[in-house]
Amino acid sequence: MHPRQLMMLPPDRITTKIIFPVIDMDDALAFYRQAGFEIEQYDTGYAWIRHQGDEVLHLHQEPELDPANNPTVGYFHIKDADRWHQALSHAQLNPTGITDQPWGMREFTISDPSGNIIRFGTDRL
Repeated sequence: MHPRQLMMLPPDRITTKIIFPVIDMDDALAFYRQAGFEIEQYDTGYAWIRHQGDEVLHLHQEPELDPANNPTVGYFHIKDADRWHQALSHAQLNPTGITDQPWGMREFTISDPSGNIIRFGTDRL
């Protein structure tokens, strides 16, 4: 195969899961429960976060993590950013204000106790 020739990838659907590092698993699980997510804990250092039965995040304990230097960000593409914002505000998780972005998304973010950021977005177009 010529180096510039593209290889055809299999037609499989790709599903991704973000693995968030967390300093304290109990604090992280409490945060995601407060947000309304379901928890499935594998062991003391690993858990899955689910929404309506679907796996959306993994958590992996990293006790040495510095939240101020944690660059991890996940994006949740959702149907209604305003409803999610209202629910997370009601849960007292301090979401940022909702912003209509120039790229056509309506977005806001929350941060968990380990400094992981989740950006929520809805197509405006």
